[in-house]
Amino acid sequence: MSLFAIRQPLAMAVSIGINTSIMPIPLSATQSPSALSTPMPLLQSVQEKVEYRRYVDAKSGISITYPASIFTKSDESTDQFTKFISLDHRTTFYLISMHNHQGQNIDDLAAAAEAAFAEEKAVITYRRKKQDWFVLSGFISNNIFYRKTILSNGGQTIGTFQINFPKDQKPFYYDIVERMSWSFKP
Repeated sequence: MSLFAIRQPLAMAVSIGINTSIMPIPLSATQSPSALSTPMPLLQSVQEKVEYRRYVDAKSGISITYPASIFTKSDESTDQFTKFISLDHRTTFYLISMHNHQGQNIDDLAAAAEAAFAEEKAVITYRRKKQDWFVLSGFISNNIFYRKTILSNGGQTIGTFQINFPKDQKPFYYDIVERMSWSFKP
C-alpha cells in the first residue's frame, strides 16, 4: 500500500494511509458480498446475519462498531492508523486519531480533506458539516469512499473514519456504513 506524502500534520489526519486502489482477490460468490455476483435477496440475507463488534483502540480510545463477520484488522496497521480489510479484500476501512497540534477547526479540516481528494481526482457527491464534524462521500475510479472526521476533546483530537468499497457493492454496504458512521467516536 502506498502512503500519501505527508505535507504537514493536518494532511496526515485527512489522508494518511488511505489508498483507494483496492486489489480484488477472487473468491467464491458465497465468500464475497459483491452485488454483481450475488442476487439482492441473498445480500439482504447475509446482512441480517452480520455480526457486529465494538473496536476500541487501546492507545487513542477511538472506537467504532463494525461488522466483524466481514472485516479483520490488517497487519498494515500502525501507530498512526488502524486498517481493516474485508474477507474478499475489496473493501477497507481506516481509523485515524491524532492530536490537533495546529489547532485546526472543522472548516480547515474539511478543506484539507477536499484538497486531498482533489489530488486523487475524486468526485465528491455528498458533503455535510456541523460544528465539530464533517462527512464527505463520493467516487474515486470504481470505488465509493465515505469519510467522517470529528473534532473532540475541545478541539484537541482529530478522529477520522474512512471506508472504501467497490461501486458494485453499494447495496450491500449502504446500511453497514451508516451504522459504522453513527457509532464512530474519537
